Amino acid sequence: MKRPAALFLLVIVLCSSFFSCSTVGNAHTPCREVVAAMTGAEIGLPAGKYYSLSAPEGDGEYLSDSLISSLFGNGSYPSVADDWLDGGLYLSLGKHPCEFAVIFCRNRDTAEDTARILSSRLSAIRITKTDPQYSKMLENASVTVIGNYAILIISTDTKTALSVAKKAING
Repeated sequence: MKRPAALFLLVIVLCSSFFSCSTVGNAHTPCREVVAAMTGAEIGLPAGKYYSLSAPEGDGEYLSDSLISSLFGNGSYPSVADDWLDGGLYLSLGKHPCEFAVIFCRNRDTAEDTARILSSRLSAIRITKTDPQYSKMLENASVTVIGNYAILIISTDTKTALSVAKKAING
């Protein structure tokens, strides 16, 4: 009698563990992978550098608090970044404005707040990158929220980059 009850209890515990792991709110496509998919689809990708919140300190892709402050906080660390669970960036190294940012946030509200920060970043780029050859690219740039992801796309083909990002995120 004790054996079937113990077996039943074990099955219940294992099932609940399995389902709790499969529905964890933090399970997501890594942002670095989404950025890599978008850059892979970019025609004529300029020389640039990848950054990731998942990279360990000291790694070449490490996304430091000081870089976050510089890019997204006007010199100070944005408080909304405390609710960023993952992030990936591609920044062009030269005058070319090509840039991709994907931030996975704790919840949809944080993603919306992050999208506003990314919109400010896009506005700043539009002001500083005035070369007429990039005007169409900057005009078509976008900031989008998909679930808990906030995405900045400055690309030669924003529609394709967004489609690739959606596919990477949704599988």
